[in-house]
Amino acid sequence: MNKVMINKKSAIIIGLQALLIVVLFWMLVFYGKDEYETFRTEQEEEIESLDRVTENEGVSTVVLSPAVQKNSGISTAKVTPMSYQKEIKSFGTVVPIDALIEAKTQLLNLKAALASAQANSQQHRTQYNRLKTLNADDKNVSDLAVQQAQALVTNDNALINSRALEISNLESSINLKWGKSLAALALGNQTKPVFNQLLARKSVLIQASLPFSAADPKPGDFIAITPLNGNSPIKATYISAATQADSNGAGKTFYYSAPAENLRIGMRVAVEMNAKNTQSNGVVIPSSAVVWYAGTPWAYFKEVDNQFIRKPISAEAEVDTGWFNSTFDADSVVVVKGAQLLLSEEFKYLIKNENDD
Repeated sequence: MNKVMINKKSAIIIGLQALLIVVLFWMLVFYGKDEYETFRTEQEEEIESLDRVTENEGVSTVVLSPAVQKNSGISTAKVTPMSYQKEIKSFGTVVPIDALIEAKTQLLNLKAALASAQANSQQHRTQYNRLKTLNADDKNVSDLAVQQAQALVTNDNALINSRALEISNLESSINLKWGKSLAALALGNQTKPVFNQLLARKSVLIQASLPFSAADPKPGDFIAITPLNGNSPIKATYISAATQADSNGAGKTFYYSAPAENLRIGMRVAVEMNAKNTQSNGVVIPSSAVVWYAGTPWAYFKEVDNQFIRKPISAEAEVDTGWFNSTFDADSVVVVKGAQLLLSEEFKYLIKNENDD
């Protein structure tokens, strides 16, 4: 019985101790919370007193002393002036010329047949005139012989007209499919060196698609082409305008010739060329200066009195060291290290203002 009483007393004592510990814990939390809130308020007041961002007419300006810039690792650099010529980028295809070669062979055969028909016609006409003269001279030859000779001449004329029409139709078809300039290179009385290179497989024919805004190329113009699975540009020389559109590209199409060494029929190629009369002056915004926000590229520009202002830049013209922009002064200074830190500082200020509202 005494043991039971002792155990109950022990349990009560342990329970009271546990309760006391809980009460003391919550008292500590309660009073500690007040201390924490006081400390946090003091810190916020201290931060607010060192507020580095101001806003004027919707433009946020971050102001940092030289010491803060140094401690934060922020560094700046003057932009680099440059002249930039806009590049046109598109696509092209290495096209087969089998159909053009077959058409050329067919045309040569038709011209040979026409020449043979004309030669036969001349012979038959001479024979007909001789027999006609003899027949008129007291019927030295029969009327039947004259009629047969005349029939040969008539047949020859019909064959000549038929061959001439076939040649005309074939030439029209070739011109429609390949364009007059390329057709002239392939079908002329003396085949041009450009086409001979294509026949010998030393060169290939490229059909390149260029934007409608691009100026039409002229003889001697060239483009740089790169196979989609390669990385070495190849010079391609302009031949003529094409008549068929590129099913995988938009714009006007033109024919170019390029060395066949690394190119194969049906291969897709990337096309690059300098746009004529598009050279402009501007500056290069270094890649390290660019920060992206809301899908737009920005850079922080250093103004007087250690002020930094975030401005949008154009990312349309990429160059080796950054982005070409024509709207900034050549004396502009940008943040090349620490731009992300400035962005964080700026938006911390904006969030704080929203909370105050």
